[in-house]
Amino acid sequence: MKKNQQLIILAAATTLVLAGCGKTETTEVAKVPFKDGSATLVSSIDTLKTQLDAAKVKDSKKLADKLQDQWASFEDEVKPKFPELYFKVEKFLTPLEAALKEDKLDYPTLTALNTNLKATLTELTISFADNKGAVNKETIEASAPLKEAAKAYNKYVQDQGNQLVTLLDQLNTAVKSGDIKKAKEAYGLARMPYERIEPIIETFSELDGVMDARVDDFKNEKDPNFTGFHRIEYLLFVKKNVKDAEPFAARLLEDGKKMQQAIAATTIAPTDFIAGVGELMEEAQSSKITGEEERWSGATVPVIRANVEGAQAIYDLVKVELKKKDAALDEKISKSLATVIETMNSLSPVGPTWNDFGKLDQAKQVDLKNKLEALAEPLVKMPGTLSK
Repeated sequence: MKKNQQLIILAAATTLVLAGCGKTETTEVAKVPFKDGSATLVSSIDTLKTQLDAAKVKDSKKLADKLQDQWASFEDEVKPKFPELYFKVEKFLTPLEAALKEDKLDYPTLTALNTNLKATLTELTISFADNKGAVNKETIEASAPLKEAAKAYNKYVQDQGNQLVTLLDQLNTAVKSGDIKKAKEAYGLARMPYERIEPIIETFSELDGVMDARVDDFKNEKDPNFTGFHRIEYLLFVKKNVKDAEPFAARLLEDGKKMQQAIAATTIAPTDFIAGVGELMEEAQSSKITGEEERWSGATVPVIRANVEGAQAIYDLVKVELKKKDAALDEKISKSLATVIETMNSLSPVGPTWNDFGKLDQAKQVDLKNKLEALAEPLVKMPGTLSK
């Protein structure tokens, strides 16, 4: 396929993802070894190819969920070893899932995405077998500068945990005051430290589940098990009911204190902290950019900004070492980072207020996604480069 045709296909795929059919939270999927999981996923992709060739895809929406679950069953084994290929799989799989969930299927787009996904998985399978290009954990762990960087990052994470509790206390106070404007602003500010250190927070899955789960995991918005940030978001921005948000704000503060304690008791190894940069950027450009997480508040740009700030914190701690290993890569990251920050700031102000992402022109949404992807691509090369 010619390069310009590929760009057209990916542009169409980006539009599909931004239409709101991106990844959503799912129930826990049983984990399987890479060999088994990748073979199952490739088999499903081959089956989809046969159906696409016949222009007749059966139960496309169920197939989208199936592909997501199959990838989820072994993706955690891929992420730390091959972050660059992990990102590449997500680049094609996420829009493929979105395209399969459309009422009217776009067969050329589906075919191109499915073909690219199969090629990436083939590359990943070969790399896994040969251990070619894998992040060398021993090299990173033995590096004195990277050990010092990891210590600094541990302090950064703990500082963010402390900020989280402070801002959740302010949210609780604002909700109790009954002032919906203050409560909305406090909600947005409290999201920031959580999103800056999301890869660390997600390791505490039980707490993360009660603090940040989306309504998709529950019966409906009134489900008593639906708590945390997004229950409060729904009550403040949809129901405009500050009073009903009180018990949820109080509980979120208590859960935030537990998260703070869990973070304080954790020591993040050099390899893990460096790998976090890819997770933050993958989340930002494939999931957060759809607007699904902040669907009621419209605070998508601030949340993405926090993800980028978290990635920048990691980059800033290792950029001296990165420049020694690959000056061109360092320069590309630096320039792409500046471009993304400038774009975000043009779309929404920094601070307690923001512009509703859903009301922005789709062209601007697509432009931000493209720039986030252009930043993510060099960033995910960082762990492998630092381990050489």
